[in-house]
Amino acid sequence: MVRRILSAALIGMALLGTAPAMAGGSIGVTVSASNADGRRAISRFLQVYTAGNAAVEVIQKGSGNAAAVSQTGRGNRAVVSQRGADHRATVYQRGRGNRLGVFQFGEATDANVTQTGRRGASLIFMGGW
Repeated sequence: MVRRILSAALIGMALLGTAPAMAGGSIGVTVSASNADGRRAISRFLQVYTAGNAAVEVIQKGSGNAAAVSQTGRGNRAVVSQRGADHRATVYQRGRGNRLGVFQFGEATDANVTQTGRRGASLIFMGGW
């Protein structure tokens, strides 16, 4: 299961590097856990990526980026990483023990994500040009 999640993440990142040379496009890949092993793998990935366990972590490198995160419930964790320019991310987490990572690269991607329930886990990779 861990291999499948990491493989999907690597494929998503590779696709981001092969974007067509047209203006104003984007591509995205979402990886969601379907069982406890997948949830643990996503949780560990987020922990290693940020080197911590904060409930919310926003990492921005570039200009004109914006992120908003709203959480209710206990034990939710969200990571938003934006590299490039003019990205927007809005994350809503409701419930308990959810894990979410939003990774935006390039230019002008827009992510609006709602995660509800218990113990959900997803990674979202988006690239724009």
